[in-house]
Amino acid sequence: MRMLIAILALIFSFLSWTKADDIRDFEIEGLSIGDSLLNFASEKKIKSSISSNQYTNDKYIIYMADKFIDLMNYDFLAATVKKNDNRYIITSLKGAIFYKNLDECIKLRSEIRNFIEEIIIFNDIEETSYDSQDGLGVIHALQMYLKPYPSVEAIVLNCNDYFENSGYQKDLSVSVNPEDYAYFLINEAYK
Repeated sequence: MRMLIAILALIFSFLSWTKADDIRDFEIEGLSIGDSLLNFASEKKIKSSISSNQYTNDKYIIYMADKFIDLMNYDFLAATVKKNDNRYIITSLKGAIFYKNLDECIKLRSEIRNFIEEIIIFNDIEETSYDSQDGLGVIHALQMYLKPYPSVEAIVLNCNDYFENSGYQKDLSVSVNPEDYAYFLINEAYK
């Protein structure tokens, strides 16, 4: 029952995307790329929500937005901001829904994908599976590219299928990654 409610809530949350022609038009839990976190919380609250998990390269800082946003559709929400940006402008968003088995995740991801494809025309869609960077699970990735190659700007729907002994919870992640941030993830984040 919880999964059905989550599916319906996600679909209704995507309705604002019906006329999207720019990645900044996408919302996750009311947040969009280009918004200031200061519109949602005080600077003190934002600073207290810095994630303990950061990239090796600290060009971007990850904030746990679920510490100051009441979540309706997701179990987790993170927002990134460029380091030393005193305006706290959102550069990337990632929401996650926890799941128990991979089939459940693949089904939900497929439903979300189908709905998004009905209202948005993507330049390319790529589906792959690979071992997680830390070797503690398998990522079943779906990248929906908004611009032609070599752009890597995308909406990403991943079933992060972590092994039972990994210490991580399995989740379906929905990420909004503009060009600059996607380039950072691919080429700089872990250097």
